Amino acid sequence: MCFGSLPEDYVYLDKIDLMHNKKQFWIVNGLSLAIMIVMIVAGYFIDHSWSDNSTEVIIAVVVMFVSYVLYIVLHELTHLIVMRISVKAKFNFGFNGWAAYAGSTGFFDKAHYIAIALAPLVVWGIVFSVLTVFFHTGIWFWVIWALQIGNVAGASGDLFCTYKMITYPKNILVRDTGTEMTVYRKKTEEELSAMQTVENFNDIDGGSEID
Repeated sequence: MCFGSLPEDYVYLDKIDLMHNKKQFWIVNGLSLAIMIVMIVAGYFIDHSWSDNSTEVIIAVVVMFVSYVLYIVLHELTHLIVMRISVKAKFNFGFNGWAAYAGSTGFFDKAHYIAIALAPLVVWGIVFSVLTVFFHTGIWFWVIWALQIGNVAGASGDLFCTYKMITYPKNILVRDTGTEMTVYRKKTEEELSAMQTVENFNDIDGGSEID
């Protein structure tokens, strides 16, 4: 279940910051580079023909870059759409330097957040796969394949977040501001019991009177 605000029985667990946490930054970028290399090699084995028409090559390169810029925006909008479906909250969309981001003030459970993280990879992976059926040879195959590479390699951060979600306890909530993810866990029975004891003591102490 997702929430517009953090329930009282949840406490801070962890933070994922792919921009400022150096370890996470290099893991994600290393994964992205590895995916890119593997997919370029795979593309060569699928089709390594090219075009001898220089005009067509120039047009294809321009189309590829324009399409990729558009894809970056659509990638984040896909995150945003799934967020909006999941919870009623405030949402934000913008750019941090060269990178686009989508965030929310809502708190998402594990299943919903995994769906949010993987939605662009799945949706646009299917779209580009279908396009390669129609453009399966020559330079236009490589235009579509380059977009697919950008889709999969560019989702390395989403894949990393999905992995982290799997390692967390079942009852977690995630707040994604677009640039960092804060994870909260549900309090244990012992913590809830201790909190209730403190509240009861405060009620008794506050209700006592000095004669």
